[in-house]
This record gives sequence, structure tokens and C-alpha cells, in this order.
Amino acid sequence: MENTTVVYYYQIVRYMQVSSAMLWVYDYILTINREVSLIWGSQWSLMKILFLVSRYSAVVDLPMALYYSMAPHIAVKHCSRLHEAISWSIFVGISVAEVILVVRTYALSGCNRYALFIFLFLWASGNCVCIVLVVLFFRSAVYEPSPFAGIPGCYLAAGNRVILTVPFILVLVYDTIIMAYTLWLGINKHRHLKSPLKNILYRDGITYYIVLFATSLLNVLILESPILPQPATQGLGTHVFFFLLVFLSVMHSVLSTRIILHIRDVERWTRMESTAVLSETDIVFRETRYPSRSNTT
Repeated sequence: MENTTVVYYYQIVRYMQVSSAMLWVYDYILTINREVSLIWGSQWSLMKILFLVSRYSAVVDLPMALYYSMAPHIAVKHCSRLHEAISWSIFVGISVAEVILVVRTYALSGCNRYALFIFLFLWASGNCVCIVLVVLFFRSAVYEPSPFAGIPGCYLAAGNRVILTVPFILVLVYDTIIMAYTLWLGINKHRHLKSPLKNILYRDGITYYIVLFATSLLNVLILESPILPQPATQGLGTHVFFFLLVFLSVMHSVLSTRIILHIRDVERWTRMESTAVLSETDIVFRETRYPSRSNTT
């Protein structure tokens, strides 16, 4: 592969990493008011902790990812540690976002403990496999000074990119299982149920699945694509993976936290509606009071 082509691919990766960061910032600006009103003042709970971790894990990994790809003259000995730190931070963020999806599915199931156990077991098993694969990948990773003047940041010269396809396949399978169960619940249990909360859960779940399925599938296709460089410059293939991993992490953060915000929105609206009904009832009772006998005599 010509040097200009390699530089071109790396430039695309940097552009897309910046785009991923800007997407997170844009979503944060759009939703910070709702976060303040719905999350910050609420009591501490599991969902609040999951929200904050999923929301702000990007604050840790996005700056590191941008530095990894764009900072000039990074010492080779620091690249491996930096890459590992970014990957584990992203791993935590995605794992927490998947737990939020499990909690949503648990709520749709009517708090079915068997469903919760099965999905948590699948989640834990998949994470264990991913941890092993990440460790194996970093053992195969080789960093070198960039041979191209137009490529700042770390240069990943080699790495077993075949290993990297498995985590994306696991995400594909896991999200597909959850989506299939969600659709089964909708068809068999909630078909005739009209509830704002149920509608929100189904709408967000379907959106979540479509976006993340498409992203994970794109990751697999690109990693296995014949247009990527072969062993002589195979580090580029893993570098492309790194860009897609950042984008996948951002989408997990954005979509999972929006699920919680939408649920809190519906809960607040329901409370306000109930309060309004009670107030109207109180007014009616006050207006229908009968005069006392002392006033009629």
C-alpha cells in the first residue's frame, strides 16, 4: 500500500474520532438541563450510579483517544500504556451501558427474575471473554515510531486484528437476543397495553438496537475487509478498529443515558398529572360543601 494511501486512512480515523467527541459534546449540551433536573437532585440509586458512569466515562476516554491519535512525538514506550488505558475505560463504559439495557428489559418483563438472571449471566460471560481477548491483543500489539511524516500520534505497527472482531460479534449476538426477547414481550404481553412508559421503553430499545447493531456490524465488516492493509502494514487495520471502538463507546453512552432520562421524564410527567387530578378533586369537594343548619334557620 502506498504511503499516501496509509496517511489518508489515518487521517480519516482522526476525523472520525473528533466527530465522535463532538457528537458526545452535542448530546451533552442538549440534555444537560434534563440531567440537572432529573438526576442530580434525585436520591442515590443503582440507576443514578449507572447513569453517571455511562455518561461521564467518555470524559475519561475521549481526551485520551484524541491525544493518542493526534499528539505529535509520543514516545513509543507510552503508546501501549495509553492504548490499554483507553481500551479499559471504554470497556467499562460499554459494559455499564449494557447493564442499563438489561434493566430496561427487566422492567419490560414485569420484573421477571429469571430473565434478569439469564441476561446478567450472558453479560458477565461476554465480558469475561472480552477481557481475555483484550489481554491477548495487547500481547500481540507492536508499536513503532511512525515511518510517515504525515501521521502524528501513536503508530500501531502490528496486532492480531482477528481477535478484535470477536467482541463486536458478541455485542451483535447479545443485543440481538435482548431485542428478540423485547419483541416477544411486545407481541405476547403488551400488544394492547397503552402506557407512556412502556412506549418509551420499546421506542428507545428498538432505536438502541438498530444503531448499535449497525455500528458493530460495520466494525466487523471493516476489520475483515480486503481493502485494509495486509501484514506489511496491518497495524492500520487495528487502528481503524480503535476509531470504531471510540464511536461505539460514544453511541452506548448517548443512547443508554437517554433511556434513563426518558424514563425519568415519564415518571415526572405522571407525578405531575396525578397531582393535578388530586388538586382538581379537592377543588370540586370544596365547591360542593353544603351550608350548615345554623345558616339556614
